[in-house]
Amino acid sequence: MKADRLISLLLLLQTTARRPARELAEALEVSERTIYRDVDALACAGVPVYAERGSEGGIALAPGYRRAFSHFSDEEVRALFVSGSGILADLGMNRGYERAREKMRSGFTDVQRRAEQTLRGRIHIDHRRWHQSDPPFDKLALLRRAVWEDRRVTLSYADRKRMQSERTADPFGLVSKAGVWYLIARTQAGMRTFRVDRIVEVRECAEHFERPADFDLDAHWHEASEQFSRPLDAYAVLLRVDADVEEEICAYWRHEAVEERERILRIHFPSIGVARRFLGSWGDRVDVLEPNELADALIAHARAILSRHESRNGRAV
Repeated sequence: MKADRLISLLLLLQTTARRPARELAEALEVSERTIYRDVDALACAGVPVYAERGSEGGIALAPGYRRAFSHFSDEEVRALFVSGSGILADLGMNRGYERAREKMRSGFTDVQRRAEQTLRGRIHIDHRRWHQSDPPFDKLALLRRAVWEDRRVTLSYADRKRMQSERTADPFGLVSKAGVWYLIARTQAGMRTFRVDRIVEVRECAEHFERPADFDLDAHWHEASEQFSRPLDAYAVLLRVDADVEEEICAYWRHEAVEERERILRIHFPSIGVARRFLGSWGDRVDVLEPNELADALIAHARAILSRHESRNGRAV
């Protein structure tokens, strides 16, 4: 997120010799304080950017750097213009993304422009699974602003059992995984990960919070993902699956192919309970080969469903 914003800031500074911080803040939909922090970050990274005070002041790049920044290779141009801005659209940033690309095109040489035109329409990235519902755009837009401005929020959150609770949180970042958005935030109970589609309501608070200087969103998500993945080895199941559901089953859990021709897979679940619930939804499309206790649990589950529905219809069980 911050890297994208810094690139956008550099692109805006390319268009004119000097831009007021207020104008940049409006263009990037952040506070002026955030703009000045980003200027400091760019300066620390070696970018010759500076701010001038006064009525005619503003933020500017050194003239020599303004020219050098637009010198992209063909491969760099292709990397920047791969089609697929779905993640930015989720955050309400699609228009800004398109404007930034137009500004970049205006500075391209003829060779660079031909490279961009050659790529257009040849590679497209769709980050959502089939039949996946749209994300909550309004909540994402509000959270994006809170993340950028270091503004505290209050959440009404529903857990997996649909139990709602109120949380006050410091939003550190947003992560999209397979089209599902997560909020990484600090609460009184420590760092927490919230699914955005389970947030019933989000409200901005008046106060800001201090972000730890050493917080790294990429590193935090990587560590959290590693911890989440470890329990998958706790319960391994050997399955034979029908061809038309194999891809969808494998999309959710870590797996290995044991016998490809027979479509026999080993799937790793966190527990027998999760395995029973998940495989029960596939009915007769899967055969549990191992362990026997899971097959017995599925049989008992199926009998309980049958008994419940037969008794409701007034039939003898």
